[in-house]
Amino acid sequence: MRRLIFCLALFGTLSGTLNAQPRRGLLIAISDFAPAAVRTAAESLLAAIPRHPLLSVFAQGNAPASLCSSEQLLSGGAERRAYNHLVLVGLATDPMIAAATQHEAKPQPGGFYIFGFGHFIGDIGYIESDRNAFLHGKAIARTPFETEVVTITGSTVAGVQLAVRAFLRTNLVNGVIAAPGWKRPMPNLLDHAPLALDFQLPDPLPEKIGDYRLIGLTQAAEDEYRGVLADTQIEPREIWRAKYYREGVWDGEGEVHAFDQYSYGLHRRAYGNTLWLARFASPAEAAAQAPKIAAAANLKLQGQRWTGKQPPYAGGANAGESDSAGPLSLWQQGEWVLMSTLPAAAR
Repeated sequence: MRRLIFCLALFGTLSGTLNAQPRRGLLIAISDFAPAAVRTAAESLLAAIPRHPLLSVFAQGNAPASLCSSEQLLSGGAERRAYNHLVLVGLATDPMIAAATQHEAKPQPGGFYIFGFGHFIGDIGYIESDRNAFLHGKAIARTPFETEVVTITGSTVAGVQLAVRAFLRTNLVNGVIAAPGWKRPMPNLLDHAPLALDFQLPDPLPEKIGDYRLIGLTQAAEDEYRGVLADTQIEPREIWRAKYYREGVWDGEGEVHAFDQYSYGLHRRAYGNTLWLARFASPAEAAAQAPKIAAAANLKLQGQRWTGKQPPYAGGANAGESDSAGPLSLWQQGEWVLMSTLPAAAR
């Protein structure tokens, strides 16, 4: 009887542990075989956690004290990969980077092919972000919350360093950076130039909007420029998307939250809580194009802004219904046209 009581007590303790909500944190991973300069670049991310807008959100009081081995992370239990935000740093040969790729980019000899940007050779830095595919794999029965993956890589060691610097300096979470001397080995229908080393942030980019704070910047690809061209017959000088974050948007268990959590995430096509910015040649040109973009989005002019609703999530539970993924507003500010998916109360 005494042994049975002990076993029941032990089972209760274990079941309580097993049923406890896993603690979400941040891992910064690098290959054990990474060059010293790549390791130094990754260590600069580790040092920046307390002050970097996105890294501090990822850590949330559970910051790592050291870098994580890509090889050990990949060979260990799925829960560790799944229940943490991941920042992966290294060359394209890093095993975690190869495992986490979205297939938006493909390493090629001396460079990359990147969808929406084309073929590059040279010292190329590349950053892409998405929700954590390891969390949404078959090894995890039910998601307790959302986690994200930021992959910071390059065609060369110098390319990785470029990408790390851009991430730290500008919060770039999706984009291509190239050192002088880069080349395009072959043309592509959707070629778009990479960012230069000293690229500047858009002028009308607030760090906070209501209780939302800026955590990531996405460089638009050529397909997005072509979309504006189709609506206006003029291609903007530059297009950016800025991702804003409010506490709790990545919380919530199970598939009922999946569409919102993806939308609020860092993938370059995730439009939730986003400020879209397109710069035209002049304020007059921006003023002429704003109504055309608004019309394409089915927005109506109300005062100084065009307002309306986003379409339903594609394939989601509300697809084809009158519901929508949230509000949408558009306005002109100098040579810029801005469009926001942030809640009206946050503007």
